[in-house]
Amino acid sequence: MKRLFLLIMLVLIGSYFAAEKIAEDAGYILLSYKDTTIETSLWIGLVLLFALVVVIYVSIWLLIRILGSREMVRRWNKNFRHKRSVSKTTSGLIDLVEGNWKNAQKKLSQAAPQSDTPLINYLSAARAAAANNDPNGSELFLKQAHESTPGAELAIGITKAEIGIQQEHYEQALATLLVLRHSHPKHKYVVQLLQQVYVALEDWEALQELTPMLRKLRVASETRLDDLEKQSVLMALERATEQQPDQDQRDRANHLHRVWLRVPAKIRLLEEVARLYVQSMKKLGDQVRAEVALREILDSQWSDTLAAEYGLLQTGNAQAQMKTTERWLKKHGDSAELKLTMGRLSLRNQLWGKAREFFMGSLALRETPEAHAELGRLLKNMGEQEAYQIHVHQSFEVITGDLPALPMPGEQSTNISRMAVKS
Repeated sequence: MKRLFLLIMLVLIGSYFAAEKIAEDAGYILLSYKDTTIETSLWIGLVLLFALVVVIYVSIWLLIRILGSREMVRRWNKNFRHKRSVSKTTSGLIDLVEGNWKNAQKKLSQAAPQSDTPLINYLSAARAAAANNDPNGSELFLKQAHESTPGAELAIGITKAEIGIQQEHYEQALATLLVLRHSHPKHKYVVQLLQQVYVALEDWEALQELTPMLRKLRVASETRLDDLEKQSVLMALERATEQQPDQDQRDRANHLHRVWLRVPAKIRLLEEVARLYVQSMKKLGDQVRAEVALREILDSQWSDTLAAEYGLLQTGNAQAQMKTTERWLKKHGDSAELKLTMGRLSLRNQLWGKAREFFMGSLALRETPEAHAELGRLLKNMGEQEAYQIHVHQSFEVITGDLPALPMPGEQSTNISRMAVKS
């Protein structure tokens, strides 16, 4: 109240002195521009000047307030759109997880332009479009993802490959993944996706080549990788055997051998793998290389099953095979399968007495239908009918298929090569 009173007093005093000055001399101002002139007293001019300053000041103040209001409106609008984008994105992601592909595609794509992370929106929309059987939409969203976030080629490429795998477009997925692997050779997930594609395409040789990297990056447990590698090798061997049936057998055997040479050493030692290779080479008529492979495996790691397989090979050099088995006998004299094999090799070398001794030795270790059948066949050709009947009776109930064609005493070739199943 005191301040207002003082202010009024000052204004009155000032007005008094101003009026006194004006009465003494009003002064004179003349403004001229071209043909226009303005005449006024000094004090009126000062009042107009003061009024002009006030008008300018008020105008500037109003302008600032107006512009400030617009900025405030703009910020509010931006915040509103952002909140709406976040809400739509959240709702779209929920729809994506719940399998509402069409709604997810619509919401995620609409929210993308205002989103802080448009890449996530577009990639998720691409997945939804793919699941909704809209390949054109999926491609469009992947393109928009690339435009919205430069430098995200890896994420976009992985999404594209995953969509390709999901839609069983494995060739397209493979092309994408090979590009990604070239730029990111040690990316764990890229290699893992490549493994899935190779399995789907049944490209077993490519999977074999990829396996060392799978192990290095530890994309799965060692047991799982061992099983995967064994499967890839088995399928590669089978395919190499069956490929181009009209091709010359020698060429097919050479191809199979090249595939075998690419098999890791520890996988070759697996009984199932070695047996498939040996039987495939026998089928293609190359028993010499089958014998070499089987001999190397048995020298490194013993297998009774493979030892029995060795006796079925006909390399044309039964004496050398016999020497090999005699060397094994020093370490594996308790193997019934090895003695069965040595009996068969003895027949190939026409060593009838040794063959009988080995067959009986095999039966002494473990009675098997095969050993009974071989011994019975030998005794039949040696004229020992009574003993032959005993062993044939022991083998009748189990033996299936043909016994190997082997030389027999007293004839050029055996006429007794089939022991039928009797149930």
